[in-house]
Amino acid sequence: MERKELLSNETSNEWGKNFKHANVVKFVNTSLEEVAEALHNQDIAALTGAGISVPSGIPDFRSEGGLWRKYPPEVYGSYQQFIQDPSYFWEMHLDVMALLQKAQPNPAHTALAHLEEETILKGVITQNIDGLHQKAGSRTVHELHGANETCSCTICRKKYPTSEIADQLYTFEKDELITLMRRGKEIPMCECGGWIKPDVVLFGELMPSRPLKAAEELAASCDVLLVVGSSLQVVPAASIPSVTRRQGGTIVIINREPTALDWMADFTLHGNAEEILPVLSTLLLE
Repeated sequence: MERKELLSNETSNEWGKNFKHANVVKFVNTSLEEVAEALHNQDIAALTGAGISVPSGIPDFRSEGGLWRKYPPEVYGSYQQFIQDPSYFWEMHLDVMALLQKAQPNPAHTALAHLEEETILKGVITQNIDGLHQKAGSRTVHELHGANETCSCTICRKKYPTSEIADQLYTFEKDELITLMRRGKEIPMCECGGWIKPDVVLFGELMPSRPLKAAEELAASCDVLLVVGSSLQVVPAASIPSVTRRQGGTIVIINREPTALDWMADFTLHGNAEEILPVLSTLLLE
């Protein structure tokens, strides 16, 4: 399966038809105490998106200051474009790597890790490439869009530490480096002649099958899916809640703004994950 954007309203409505039999009762902006009461003694899994890492200094993609405003995804986030000319991807990813190097887990990441430690949370499915769940102490993390920690050759698949590639690139001023890259120079290249690319999934690129399969199995086996900081507009991540729903599970969405799948949720909490999750974690541990 390819990573694709976006879920249109038409698609969302079609999904809605498929779940009319579910009799979903929605509690928009309900109290945390009510949510915690409904979640007690349940097996919980989490699906997280870019919004959970915004307080850690990593911008999301679609908001006013998001990455896609500066770097349109059809150019800078496209796998086909990368194969033709990687300089556009690297222009964006130089900024991303600089942010990831400084980022630290925030209270939302820590709360999920604590719930896993207490065996309340079974694992995390994430769209993020930042590794902050692991830094916070989470052990079971399925990274749907890959991770920035390593790079691979697009031809021979040889692995490289991303830190090693970054150190080479940061010896240049960014404007100078991009000028050189546009001319086909200084683009990270393997000894076999292939382009070196971080192990993150771009639009139009095939998704790694193993994490997606593991994510679907986790979503199917949990009683409750916590969706945190995701707009639920990119598939296949946006299909994960329906996996839980088909098994009769409960959907809880925590996001600053309405999502494409709020209609599917049993509980919708609009607010900041770094404020909501620590309180919810405390209530679940009482």
